[in-house]
Amino acid sequence: NDQQKEYAGKIINDLDVIDQMVDKLLDLGRIESGSVLQIEKISPVDVLDEVTKVLQPLATQRKVQVLRELSVSQNIEIEADKALLQQALYNLLDNAIKFSPLGGKVTFGLQANLESVTFEIQDHGPGIAPLDIAKIFDKFSRNGIKEGNLLKGTGLGLSIVKSIAERHHGKVWARSTLGKGSTFYLEVPIYQRN
Repeated sequence: NDQQKEYAGKIINDLDVIDQMVDKLLDLGRIESGSVLQIEKISPVDVLDEVTKVLQPLATQRKVQVLRELSVSQNIEIEADKALLQQALYNLLDNAIKFSPLGGKVTFGLQANLESVTFEIQDHGPGIAPLDIAKIFDKFSRNGIKEGNLLKGTGLGLSIVKSIAERHHGKVWARSTLGKGSTFYLEVPIYQRN
């Protein structure tokens, strides 16, 4: 009957969430294990474009417009582990799209100075309470944002971003206004010290 189908569907959804959580824990383990970063010279603009391209289907599905804003030259290069940086930006943009209202807008930007580059991801979602903003990068923290009756995510995505930033001698932080949205910042140095 319909109730059994609904229950079976819920179990499958729960298993999907568990699978994703296990994958993220494995990612976090690999990132925090201290394995040597695969440092190469990369274009942060290209990394930003690649992540946007991968997440475009999700944005299209949610009718969210992803806009790119650059205040740096296309030719800028940084020293970073490309796969890890892509993972961090993927997590941030994925969250921004998921927390955006249907038909909303996400801005993905890049700024640079002589020492570092800063990626900025701005959404117009429900925002994060001031008391929660300090805890959102902790493992398993939930910022209590609900969409319908579903609490989004497992709370691991942002702790992975924090680990990746710190492995690159960088940092991640957020600013938010309840009801108006959030902006996440990921700063990494242009050159990696040994």
